[in-house]
Amino acid sequence: MDPDLIVIWVGILGIIIVVNLFIYLNRRSRYRLLEKLAEKGPLTPELLTQISSGKERARTEEEKHPIRSGIFLMCVGIALAVFFWAMQGGGVPLAHGNWLMVIGIFPFMVGLARVLGGSLDRRDNQ
Repeated sequence: MDPDLIVIWVGILGIIIVVNLFIYLNRRSRYRLLEKLAEKGPLTPELLTQISSGKERARTEEEKHPIRSGIFLMCVGIALAVFFWAMQGGGVPLAHGNWLMVIGIFPFMVGLARVLGGSLDRRDNQ
């Protein structure tokens, strides 16, 4: 096996481990805070919503605005397509094995689906 390939996979694995470690430490500190607050007195729903993580709030914000996240994904898809097109030397797209730019269609289509779904959902609500 190529040593460069091993280094790449070890790096990817290291990044995944570090990210999961920080997520675990964040949750553990939040639960310890809740335990300390529960020892001092009853927990009210208002207090629990104040302690809730920003990630949960961001998820609900994204669910409220699927069109915004869809436009973002479409822009990412276009940027990926342009990047891979330029990386392969530009020229005529999809000619002479210049197919790598097609990777950008995946986030673009997911974004398009979110925009269409959000616009149809908006019509149903009205």
